[in-house]
Amino acid sequence: MAFGRSSPPPSQSSAKKQQSISSFFTPKQPAAKKAAPSTPSVTKRPSISNAPDPNKDAGETAPKSSPPKPKRPFEEDSDEDEDLPDPKRTRPSLDKLENETLPGHAVQPHKPSVANLAAPVSDRTARYIFSSSQPKQPLQDHQDDEAVRRQKERLHQKFVKKLGRPDSLADIRRRNHFIDEDQPEGDEDMDEEEEEVPKPAKGRKGPAARKTASKLTPMEKQVIDIKKKHMDTLLVVEVGYKFRFFGEDARIAAKELQIMCVPGKMRFDEHPSEAHLEKFAGASFPTHRLHVHVKRLVSAGHKVGVVRQLETAALKKAGDNRNTPFVRKLTNLYTKGTYIDDIEGLDGPVAAPAGGAPATGHLLCLTESNAGGSGTDEKVRLGIVAVQPTTGDVIYDDFFDGFMRSELETRLLHIAPCEFLIVGAVSKATEKLVEHLSGSRTNVFGDRARVERTEKSKTFAAQAYTHISDFYAGKMQSDDTSEEKSAMLDKVHQLSESVTMCLSAMITHLTDYGLEHVFDLTKNFQSFSARSHMLLNGNTLSSLEIYQNQTDHTEKGSLFFILNRTKTRFGQRLLRKWVGRPLLDQQQLQHRIGAVEELLDTDRAVPTDRIKNLLAHVRGDLEKSLIRIYYKKCARPELVSVLQTLQSISNEYSHVKSPEDSGFKSQLLAEAIASLPLISEDVISYLERINLQAAKDDDKYSFFRDQHETEEITDHKVGIACVEHDLDEHRAEAAKILKKSGEVKYVTVSGIEFLIEIENIHLQRVPASWAKISGTKKVSRFHTPEVVKLIRERDQRKEALANACDAAFAELLSEIGAKYQTFRDCIQSLATLDCLLSLADIASQPGYTKPEFITDTDEVRLEVKEGRHPMVEQLLLDSYVPNDIVLSSQERALLITGPNMGGKSSYVRSVALIGIMAQIGSWVPASQARLTPLDAVFTRMGAFDNMLKGESTFMVELSETSDILKQATPRSLIILDELGRGTSTHDGVAIAQAVLDYVVRETKALTLFITHYQALSRMEERYDARELRNVHMRFTEEVVGDDHTDITFLYEVGEGVAHRSYGLNVARLAGLPKDVLDVAAIKSTQMEEEANRRKMAHLSRVLSSTLESEQSSNLELLVAGVDMM
Repeated sequence: MAFGRSSPPPSQSSAKKQQSISSFFTPKQPAAKKAAPSTPSVTKRPSISNAPDPNKDAGETAPKSSPPKPKRPFEEDSDEDEDLPDPKRTRPSLDKLENETLPGHAVQPHKPSVANLAAPVSDRTARYIFSSSQPKQPLQDHQDDEAVRRQKERLHQKFVKKLGRPDSLADIRRRNHFIDEDQPEGDEDMDEEEEEVPKPAKGRKGPAARKTASKLTPMEKQVIDIKKKHMDTLLVVEVGYKFRFFGEDARIAAKELQIMCVPGKMRFDEHPSEAHLEKFAGASFPTHRLHVHVKRLVSAGHKVGVVRQLETAALKKAGDNRNTPFVRKLTNLYTKGTYIDDIEGLDGPVAAPAGGAPATGHLLCLTESNAGGSGTDEKVRLGIVAVQPTTGDVIYDDFFDGFMRSELETRLLHIAPCEFLIVGAVSKATEKLVEHLSGSRTNVFGDRARVERTEKSKTFAAQAYTHISDFYAGKMQSDDTSEEKSAMLDKVHQLSESVTMCLSAMITHLTDYGLEHVFDLTKNFQSFSARSHMLLNGNTLSSLEIYQNQTDHTEKGSLFFILNRTKTRFGQRLLRKWVGRPLLDQQQLQHRIGAVEELLDTDRAVPTDRIKNLLAHVRGDLEKSLIRIYYKKCARPELVSVLQTLQSISNEYSHVKSPEDSGFKSQLLAEAIASLPLISEDVISYLERINLQAAKDDDKYSFFRDQHETEEITDHKVGIACVEHDLDEHRAEAAKILKKSGEVKYVTVSGIEFLIEIENIHLQRVPASWAKISGTKKVSRFHTPEVVKLIRERDQRKEALANACDAAFAELLSEIGAKYQTFRDCIQSLATLDCLLSLADIASQPGYTKPEFITDTDEVRLEVKEGRHPMVEQLLLDSYVPNDIVLSSQERALLITGPNMGGKSSYVRSVALIGIMAQIGSWVPASQARLTPLDAVFTRMGAFDNMLKGESTFMVELSETSDILKQATPRSLIILDELGRGTSTHDGVAIAQAVLDYVVRETKALTLFITHYQALSRMEERYDARELRNVHMRFTEEVVGDDHTDITFLYEVGEGVAHRSYGLNVARLAGLPKDVLDVAAIKSTQMEEEANRRKMAHLSRVLSSTLESEQSSNLELLVAGVDMM
């Protein structure tokens, strides 16, 4: 016996191949199982060798130690288990091998072992008993009958017929290819998403092969390419029926959205530290939740980009790139200020810890240049452009500012931007202010604001001028209304250099978001510095609680809160502007107050109720929806809702042909009502072209009425109808092939249409070219090649139809957008009516009176009788104690003293708020109010430091006071509360006295000065014309026992000075321990006695000096000292 390995001769291989083919085409016995392999008979114990015996026959098979035998053709699961031993085959013992013979030789009698004789054999296990002889035909099982045997034989013949020719596998692959093409659109990408690294070729299994294989799928390569261009953006990638985040984006999204993040690679640069990871970290959510999650991400201050699939499954199959990944591109960019795709937007009450308005959705562009000076004398020139994409409003300004940046702070608090775009480098003070106002989640705007920057070259100003000239020149060429566009260009060219640079930078910035068209609407451009409004700086907004209260920094309890009785969102936004910018123009004031008065007139109850009913039926935010139409981001149901609402508004006043027909005498009311029916003709023309029910159902295919469909839409609909007709005709042909009488019926299962359902007992009639899609135990479902072809053609036409419908809808939006200004004027008129009704509702409350404006004199005057604090009155359970005030050019300052908690701050705030409400056009809480319009209200109230600026409490006080002294005019109202308390008593008294004297003598503004310094009360005697008067908050004092005195606050203003502040009484109310109060009372008495002794000693020295020198000045000082005692 040879011990070396030798390959079998060619005849042996041919014989094996022939035997394999013959065994495949030989019908199997119905009850036969896999037989154990025959083993050759041996006459001696075989040696352990891998070589076959050279004496064996060519057809002899080797034992288990021989080379592996060929696979059985088409054996079930053979491709998966080819390297595994058959579990039914066991290695025979050597005793059995000794008695086995080769096939074709005489069969030796087999003697079973004692173990086999002893083992009981049942009918179930008899078939598994090992036998060395050729397998014989077993006895028919009692459960099998002749019918079952024939059925199995017939199935085997069918199997041979289908797979018994050389090209059978190719046919199967072709059929499966058709089926794969019909899978849903998202499936292909979900498979792509799960795609693994390609398996290495045979012979290259190991690390070397893995190193050469790419670890990135084609889709991941797409994501990396897009991410490298937008590194500051969170990418949301459309993958089938989901949106996915990858890498670091997934970690951030999981944190913000509270969704799961699958671990993986975080970086996009193939860093070696992540070489052991094969997949990116991932997070996902369903497609219908896109805007919910995008809104949460942009609210958190992130920039979000949506990457969409630009191909559909049907069009991809028809193209040349069917084997490549879906084409994906960044289609949308969103930030908080540019997110307008959701009709609800990002509005809502936003808490903020300072006095500014909650973030209004403005994007603010800022640039700065040095105007000379340094230190406290520093001056800078600032230019700003703020745009609100959701409404189309644009605010611009160019101004000079000091080292405190108070002017910039005032504008930021009024505008309340949610994003900043800084052009070029800015000074450290400006940088700190922006950081302070927007750098955290607890800033004055209520949420983290984004800050982006762009470079400013030396020639940026010239480039900006050229840029905006080209921008607006292009608009003139693309529009027929050249006169309006020419006026628009002239208006833009009149802007200052700083504003021009900001405008150019903002146009470039918004182009990335597709919102640059907002600057077409130059009618919405407004200058912040136009002196047609009262100036309310940042401190005033905060101290007087114009937009938010100072307790929990919410809207409740603010001036805007009590005045807001509006019914619509756009009316609420307009009222917010009115509250923050009270009027200066007396004619406008008279028109607004006259309109409110006429709405209160009972004789006008019918037309007033008509306006109320109209506003109650207005649905949605028309102003935001209109700008979405202008941007072509409006959905079909939203468009129809807007048009129907506008139609109902115009129909309500369809009889009004001129302002005289409105039913009101007020010019403001009459003109607002007369503008409502002007849109009727346009709205009706648009609605006539729309199928209303289809639009409400968002059915793009039936959105237009038949007579208004485009030719392209009609052609595609006809083409689809022809294909569906061919599909219907194909049923007869299919019935003929299946030899069925009548036509077959199509069924739809799991969304798959045009399936032909056939019972399994008739499967022999189905041609091999038909593709099986699905089936059950009883039936199978097929697509014929003709059906596959027609479905593909229909899907392609449907996709083309969808594109044609979208194009026609976009054209309609463009047509409506061309009428933007007409529709916006109508909406603004409705907002004006809403605001006036809100003010009329406030005026109808008891105790409110119409303010009277003094116009016949140059004298500045403010007279209020029984005035009350408008917010405290509504929130207070008890009745509010009213007070009077009279200020004029002659008696222009009040020095207010009184005990702590006596009502001093509430009193001065009520005076300021009454003046502001009057110039808004509202009735005021008083029995009488006469005033000259004020150009500004300045306040310096409260004590706080500014750690971000490195400023102490006293520094903040004096800096703000300095700004007031620079800006105030004789027509301003100044409120100073306890100035000088941030330093020592002597310095504080000196500064307070100097400031008060400067305001009275130089500024000559109306002033309310609160103090606890008794020495200041002597300043009244310095002014002969009573420019300054002493007043105090009245109270009563009652001694209770020997230990303390009870103080009763009367909250009334009286003449004279309060010589004590009664701080111990406040300490007792605050709950300080009794031991502390007792010690404080003793110390207070001792210090007061010591102060009196020093005064007496000083007066004694003055008296002695006076008697010796007989100087009159010493005599006056002596008299003043006695009065103080």
